[in-house]
Amino acid sequence: MHLFAPLPGRPACKIDGTPEDDAAVDAWSEGATVDEWLESERTGVVTLSMRVKWWWRRTRRVLR
Repeated sequence: MHLFAPLPGRPACKIDGTPEDDAAVDAWSEGATVDEWLESERTGVVTLSMRVKWWWRRTRRVLR
């Protein structure tokens, strides 16, 4: 039994420049989910807790 859920791998998207694919790649590179990324793009607000959560997701990916 795993303590943490497995981390998602690189997003499976085509490189054709659609906004959905771009959002998926940007969110993955920042450690955010697509919904979190789109919300931050829409509002222009990124809180400290969001930054910490995204940093932790990126760090866990590197540490494994």
